[in-house]
Amino acid sequence: MTFKKILCLVFALALMVSVMSACGGNDSKKPATNSADGSSEQGSVSYITPSVDPDSIYADPNWSPYANMPASSKGATVRFAHWSATLGSGENGDISKQLYNDIGINVEMYLVKNDGYVNEVMTKMASGDIPDVFVTNEYNCAFPITLQIAAPVNKVSSVDLNDPIWDQTLLKGATIDGNVYYLNTIGYPGANGNMVFFNKRLFEENSIKSPTDYYAEGTWSWDNFLKCAKEIKMLGSDYRGAYVNMEILAGSVGTSITKYDFNTHQFKSGLDDPDLLKAYQWFADARAQGLLDATLTHFTSGKAGLYLLGPHGLQKDGKWKEMDPNDIGFTYLPSFEEGKIGRLSSIYGALGIIDGAPNADAAGYFIRYYMDPKNWDLNNAFITVEAGNFFYEITKTPAGDKYFNFDDPLSYLMGLTDADVAFYNKLRNIPSEGMNTALQSLANVVDEACIKANDIINNKIVQNRQ
Repeated sequence: MTFKKILCLVFALALMVSVMSACGGNDSKKPATNSADGSSEQGSVSYITPSVDPDSIYADPNWSPYANMPASSKGATVRFAHWSATLGSGENGDISKQLYNDIGINVEMYLVKNDGYVNEVMTKMASGDIPDVFVTNEYNCAFPITLQIAAPVNKVSSVDLNDPIWDQTLLKGATIDGNVYYLNTIGYPGANGNMVFFNKRLFEENSIKSPTDYYAEGTWSWDNFLKCAKEIKMLGSDYRGAYVNMEILAGSVGTSITKYDFNTHQFKSGLDDPDLLKAYQWFADARAQGLLDATLTHFTSGKAGLYLLGPHGLQKDGKWKEMDPNDIGFTYLPSFEEGKIGRLSSIYGALGIIDGAPNADAAGYFIRYYMDPKNWDLNNAFITVEAGNFFYEITKTPAGDKYFNFDDPLSYLMGLTDADVAFYNKLRNIPSEGMNTALQSLANVVDEACIKANDIINNKIVQNRQ
């Protein structure tokens, strides 16, 4: 399974966070205190709550987003197109019963395969079998592919876009020609942000300055990331420095091979971006020094120092589930400039309502309930309370300040498995001095991918103007 396919499973795992483990935080202890490296005193995971205008209707303690639910939605069954058979996150495991008891809506998992997600949904829709809710995150279930099945949520009466729980910066980015297609809330536990994981035990036992030490003094840079990797590798022939994902590396400087302009709603090539060349030349130089040859097994067995990954590493049943959680350190992506941290790169994770959904209004209420973090059992979601609080540190970054990479879905539009096959595998062994030439050799396939993606967007605009 490729790294991209693993990332595409993150949302499925987020669906089942409450069944990841029977052990959770202890609410009887004092609340956790957040810090930049995720450290905190033992307590409860504190999620982000939206700010509310005190003069608005939302400040009324009696206000409820479900108060005026019409009879047509009460008792309705919302069908959620997903590859998981259960809808987790509730205090007792599956949230379905909790959802029905609280707002009177049923949910049914409309099973489709993870691979070819949108194509399978579209095939079923063509036969008249239309679900209500879709997920968009990574790989071939990502924007812009999912736009083909998306309905404008601003036309669904149950979706109040002024509700302060919505991440307004994502709504802005999800607006195309005046219509909003994707929803995400402030504090939604399925949000995403890439980070650096490191083996605290290795650093502490060998008196090596750690990423959080560099971060604390304001010198956390990609150069010092390499310094950490080199010191770990020098521990012995069976040790490795780091694993660096090329997509995450480029995202830390706000770039990628294909780029989406949220203002013009069009894709274009990123191959001429000097920051992309700088990032990939750094990768080539570090690889040539033998510092980026760590694998997942190296890290989980305590033989590698650093690993780039998304929030899956913070989850109890995530990448490091076989490791002692006290050995797992985490911090922000570094920058090429000391004194700054890297751009928070992410997948475009959200939910939407399917075009022609038979229960669109009920779907709006379902999404509002499901994406509200107060309905999740957060203390059972993460490897430690510290990890949970760090997750909410990184998700304080609004969607408008994140960098979203769409190389995977555009690769899929070209009939290729993922961005590894389309792009990254062709760059991994290129020396620094040949990197620009190698990037430019991808121009034709990148341009064609952008054209296909733009066709989806433009066709959607035409469709909704009719």
